[in-house]
Amino acid sequence: MQNLDLKNKAHKAKTTKEYIEQVLNQLLSVYQKTKKERHKIALWEESQELSILGVIEIFTTDIRGYAFQVIANDSFENNQEIIDNLRKLKIFEIPYFTQWYFSTESDYPHIKRYVETLNYLRLLIIEYISER
Repeated sequence: MQNLDLKNKAHKAKTTKEYIEQVLNQLLSVYQKTKKERHKIALWEESQELSILGVIEIFTTDIRGYAFQVIANDSFENNQEIIDNLRKLKIFEIPYFTQWYFSTESDYPHIKRYVETLNYLRLLIIEYISER
């Protein structure tokens, strides 16, 4: 019975890892569609104190980095540290970001989808590493 449990766990990990790669590829595809919206936000940000694009870029760098690590490696030396870092990356807890995101004025469907996919990828990575 224990061998069956190990086999099921290995299969689930492989499936989750493949799904992380699929979502990462989807994220890259969605990002390509955000060019006009990013330009529009950049123009708007010139008159703002804080940078929406800067926040998105920081989250992108960190989360994509972890996703690439998951795809390239089967194990990590610092699982808990990675999980803790990912749990801290909560873009929807940044007040000026959520104000922009939920504002009726900000109609940026591609960027919003990108951020949602990025956050979903973050949660998948947490789940994957937690079950390792």
